Amino acid sequence: MDFEAATQYLQALGNEVTTMKLGLEAMRVLLAELGQPERKFCAVHVAGTNGKGSTCAFLASIFQQAGLRTGLYTSPHLVSPVERIRLNGQSITEAAFAHALTEVCKAVEALLKRGQLVARPTFFEHLTAAAFTYFAEQAAELVVVEVGLGGRLDATNVLYPTASVITNIGEDHQEWLGPTLTHIAREKAGIIKPGVPVYFAATQLEEARQALAQAALAQRVVPQWVDPFDMAGVDPTGRPVVSFDARFPGLEGKLCCLALRGKHQTQNAALAAVVAQDELRRRGVAEAGIGRAIVSGLETTYWPGRLQWLATTPPVLLDAAHNPQGAQALAGFLETLSGYRPRTAVFATMRDKPAAELLAPLSSSVDSLVLTEVANQPRTTPRATLQAIAQNYWPPSRVVSSPSVAHALAQARELTPHEGLILVFGSMYLVGEALQALGELVL
Repeated sequence: MDFEAATQYLQALGNEVTTMKLGLEAMRVLLAELGQPERKFCAVHVAGTNGKGSTCAFLASIFQQAGLRTGLYTSPHLVSPVERIRLNGQSITEAAFAHALTEVCKAVEALLKRGQLVARPTFFEHLTAAAFTYFAEQAAELVVVEVGLGGRLDATNVLYPTASVITNIGEDHQEWLGPTLTHIAREKAGIIKPGVPVYFAATQLEEARQALAQAALAQRVVPQWVDPFDMAGVDPTGRPVVSFDARFPGLEGKLCCLALRGKHQTQNAALAAVVAQDELRRRGVAEAGIGRAIVSGLETTYWPGRLQWLATTPPVLLDAAHNPQGAQALAGFLETLSGYRPRTAVFATMRDKPAAELLAPLSSSVDSLVLTEVANQPRTTPRATLQAIAQNYWPPSRVVSSPSVAHALAQARELTPHEGLILVFGSMYLVGEALQALGELVL
């Protein structure tokens, strides 16, 4: 297959969310047919609700700065599936992506023919197997792997990692993971393995904290609860300046400006730094080298679409906040920005997301709203539905509707003076389409 055929094959498998199937049996059979690629590299496995992608990006950046041949597997993508599979900071090429997926498809066909698979694996299972195949072929030394959904039955949980990490847990995918934080936390804690170090974000809600502690105890693992960095300030675009403490020998008192914006990143960055420090020590890296890698890694992390600042006129801020916790974090970030008023938000979301809970936290931080729909996404919420919800929080004169993302961006520019700010939020797909329209996505 070439890249176009590979992407068409994936699309024919169905929507990643609506065809989601939890369970490990198919992945284990498929990876065995592929020669167990997941056993040919070391992995750090990361689960959570909010912050797991950022934590993965920080980790991969630190490991790369330490000189390790570093893989990164994340989901979903903004525009192209190649974004999900990175080696040393570079997305897999379209040719290499097609090759890896072709190998997976050959294995699937052989298994189906022999009756060892009763059905074709899902979109995510195919991609995960392709990613592991690529990392094995490329002799990656360490791969940071983000859980797709949940943890216990997620396709990535075939790994036996060198460390397991769980970021903050909130309410998400309750139709799959259960109705309460306890249920959700237990599912995410399913990545904990006996004998494998496990690290938890210390800023967990109490209900999730108790469930995680119980899960670690059941696996006879003593977890490390990682506190966030202390903030020493923010730069003009909202990037936190943090100070190192006694957890990091040789760095005490040193200041570091995180590459990713938002106060919540102080937790994600600290979690990544502690995990990376321990892993690099296990590999025999000198303390001075570890310190340099941590500082450089935190300052240079690239993670598009997450409080991403474009220095245009007016500036554009893009954030993939698509659940209530993400919207609240975004609102908190906007409160830290001095100036940049008035603000116009471009908003779209998916039908399975609580639009009212995404819009309400932003009602005092955003002056005008441009509602739109994401192209080629059958799950996108109709503008009329969004308009009815939005008028509970903004006067009708401050809410406009636009037929496309590109048109919505143009309308936002007309509404926003040079000293203001344009915000794009509500969906990964929206942010991806916006970045593409703006010509800003770096693969």
